Amino acid sequence: MALWQTNLIAIGLSLDVFAYCLYKGAMVSEVNKTEFAKMLALFTAFQTGMLVIGNMITWIPAIRNSYVSASRLRNLLVVLLFFGVGLHMLIKSFMRRHKVICEKKEDTYNYHIITLWAVLTSLDALIAGIGFGFLGLRLIAAAVVVAIVTAAGALLGFVCGYMLGCGPMNKLVTVGGCLVLVGGVDLLVNYLTALY
Repeated sequence: MALWQTNLIAIGLSLDVFAYCLYKGAMVSEVNKTEFAKMLALFTAFQTGMLVIGNMITWIPAIRNSYVSASRLRNLLVVLLFFGVGLHMLIKSFMRRHKVICEKKEDTYNYHIITLWAVLTSLDALIAGIGFGFLGLRLIAAAVVVAIVTAAGALLGFVCGYMLGCGPMNKLVTVGGCLVLVGGVDLLVNYLTALY
């Protein structure tokens, strides 16, 4: 997998975090840098941690052996994983597009809710980590890329929300799903050209 593909998928995965931080940024009346840094660290840790856990799942001998023995199906499985993540993000954004977002000022940082959102937004990274593991991608390189992109996405989302409000939130999740799908399409093309 090329670096641009990894970056594209990392950006797609981070747009969920961007959307939540956009929403949170729109709610605060004043930026508390310490609280925001804690929130950013929480989202980055969960996103990166889930990617690592997903990758480590592929290290289980029973999974690794069955995966290696089915060499033709492995690339197809990876393609299906990335298509699944992309479609999940698209469906989620379309289901929420008619939902009215009520913006109200709330300067508190409820870490029970933030942690719940950190877990929910990182589930896609868990599945992507499995896909990266099956592709044999270097775990540290993928984790660093995802951590940097997630932190940047959270920062940008919070600032945009603070300055602009949270109107574009669902559109960004749609864009994220499309980016992950583009990575999946590219992998599918590579898989099909390797077959023929």
